[in-house]
Amino acid sequence: MPSSALFPTGPRGQSKRIQRSNILLDATIRDFSGGWNVVDNDLNLDTKFSVVLENMQRGIDGSNSVRPGTELFAETSTYLDVIINMEYYNGYIVAVGGNGKMVSIDGSGVVRLIWDDERGLTLAGAPGGWSTTIFASFAEFNGELIVCNGVNKPIIINTSMTVTYLHDLFDISNAFVPIARFVVTNNRYLVMAGSLTAGEEDFLFISNTNTSGTWAGASAPNDGITLALGSRVPTGSHIIKGLGTFRDKLLVMFEDAVIPITLGVFSDSDHVPTITEAIENVGCLAHRVIQSVGENILFADNSGISDIRRAQFTGNIESHRAGQFITPEYLSYIHELIAVASQEDRIWSVWDSQSNNFMLFVPDSDVAANTTETRCFVYKRNQKLKIDAWQDWRGWNFRAGCRSALKRVFLCEGTEVFLLGEDHVGGDQIYKDYEGSQEMWDDDTPWTDDTGFNPVADVNDSGVSIPFTWELPWTDNNQRFLLKGSRYINFDTIGDNKFTVQMFTDNIYEDRNDFGEDWEEDTLKFDDGTGWDVQVLDPTLEMEFEGGDAPGFGLDQFSEDFGGGRPTRLEKLYAWTAKYKIAKLRMSGHATKKLAFISITMGYHQGSIRS
Repeated sequence: MPSSALFPTGPRGQSKRIQRSNILLDATIRDFSGGWNVVDNDLNLDTKFSVVLENMQRGIDGSNSVRPGTELFAETSTYLDVIINMEYYNGYIVAVGGNGKMVSIDGSGVVRLIWDDERGLTLAGAPGGWSTTIFASFAEFNGELIVCNGVNKPIIINTSMTVTYLHDLFDISNAFVPIARFVVTNNRYLVMAGSLTAGEEDFLFISNTNTSGTWAGASAPNDGITLALGSRVPTGSHIIKGLGTFRDKLLVMFEDAVIPITLGVFSDSDHVPTITEAIENVGCLAHRVIQSVGENILFADNSGISDIRRAQFTGNIESHRAGQFITPEYLSYIHELIAVASQEDRIWSVWDSQSNNFMLFVPDSDVAANTTETRCFVYKRNQKLKIDAWQDWRGWNFRAGCRSALKRVFLCEGTEVFLLGEDHVGGDQIYKDYEGSQEMWDDDTPWTDDTGFNPVADVNDSGVSIPFTWELPWTDNNQRFLLKGSRYINFDTIGDNKFTVQMFTDNIYEDRNDFGEDWEEDTLKFDDGTGWDVQVLDPTLEMEFEGGDAPGFGLDQFSEDFGGGRPTRLEKLYAWTAKYKIAKLRMSGHATKKLAFISITMGYHQGSIRS
C-alpha cells in the first residue's frame, strides 16, 4: 500500500495535518407525559418524568404549565364560623358551618341563610337546628339533597332551597331515620353509615326502595334494612370509613378492605342485598377522599392511593395502585395523621372533570386549628387520551370543595369560597392566588414574619404570585461515559411570565437543610422556635428567560419587569457552555401570568476538539 494512502500529502508531496472537528448535536425533550415521580432513582429515570413538579401540571396537549390560580367568589362570615364542607346542588353551593348553620350561594356569589336553630325549632322531630359539628356529607336522591353530620338527624333540601328534617312521608316522622356521618345514593336506595353509637360502627343503613325517609322499623310499606358488616371484614378495623359507588355496586370502605354490595336483590318480598367477598390490601382513610373518576373510583388509604376498576376480560372488580409514583411522598405527609381519629374531617378530595384532575388535599398538621398548609396531590387521569400523571400543588389551605354543573371548581378556606381559575365558564383564566391577608413586597415575593405589614395596597384584587419549580431527572444523551460540551439552550413556551433555568452537571448537586434560626451575620436570632428549611443548590449554569408571548425583552411593554430576561420566542441561540457526562435542568419562578413549556432543546458536542 502506498504511503500516500496512510499519510495524505499536499500538491508538493508534503504531509497534510488532519483536523477533526466536532459536530454540533441537539437534544429536544418534547414528552412530559410521565408527571411527578419520586419512586424511581432519577439517575435512571426517563425525561418524560419530573423529579419535582411543584405547582405545575401536565396539559392535555402534552405541555407542562403553571397551575391555575384562585379568586374570591363569596364570603359567608355573616352566618358561618368556618365552612366544614360544601356541595353543589340545583344551581347553588350549599355550605355547612361548624356552628351547625347552613347557607346557599348562588351563581353571583350572593349568600343566603337557609338553616339555623330558629328554623329548626319550627319543625317536628328534633329539638331544633344542628349541634356544633366538624363533619358533613351530601347525597342527591330523587332530585333532593340529603345532608348528614353524624350528630343530629339528617336534613333534606328541595329545589326551592327549603330545608326540613328527613322524615317518613307516610307518618311525617323521623323516629327511625338513622344518625350517621356518610350518605350515598345507589340503585334506587339511599344508604347511610358511620354511626358514632357504640356497637353500630359497622352498621349499614339502607332505605326503603325509592324512598329517602323510610328506614328499618318504620311502618309498611317498607323494605328498609340494617346490615352489620364487621364479621365480613377479613383484616383490620371493622369501623366503616366511607361509602362509594362503582357502576351498579355499592362500595363499603374499611381501613384495610372494601366490600362490594349489590342492592335491589330480593328474596320473596324481602330486600336481601348480595354481599361480595371483600377486596383486600386496599382500604380507605376517610369518606371524603372517595371520588368517582370516569368509569372508575379513586380513594386513599394508609398505604397509598388506589382505584377500583373492572377487569377487561373477566368483568371482575379489581384494585390498582394509582399512586405508585408518589407513594413515598404521600406516606411521609400522612404518617402523623394516621392515628388521628378525626382525620376524615380534614382529608378530602374533589374531581375536576374539566381538567381531568383528581385533587387530594392532605393537611400538614393533626391540629385542625393550626394547619398551615393543606397539600394537594393532583392526579391527571384521562383514560381515552391515556393520560396518567401526578402533580404537586402547594401553598393552599383549603378545607372543602365542590364542582358545579358547568364544571367549575370551588374551594373554601375559613369562611371564604374561591373559584379555581382554569378555563372556567364566564370569565378569564386566573393566574394568581387570592390571598387577602398575604404580606407582600411589590415584586410579588412574600413576607413571612406575620407582622401584618402589607406593602401592596390592592393585594386583595391583584392576588399573589404562584411559586413553581420543575426539575427533570439526570440525562446523559444516551452516552453515559462520553464527555459532552453544552453550547446552546432554547425553549418553546406559551405565555409571557419569567422563569429561571439552572443546569446541574455530573452529580454536583447539593440539597442541604438548615434548621437553624440564625441570620447569616449570626448576630440576630429568631426566637419563635419554628425554624426553616434552606435549600441550597449549586448549579453549573443559570439563566433567566421570558415566555414566548412577551412582546419585548421582558414581561410587558410597560412593565417594571421590562428587560428581565431572554425572550424564548426569538430563534436566537443563547450561549450555554459547560462540560458534563450527565446533567439535569431545573426551571423555577413566580407566576403572575400564563406560562406553559412545550419543549426544551439543548445544543452540544461530543468529546473534545483535536488536531
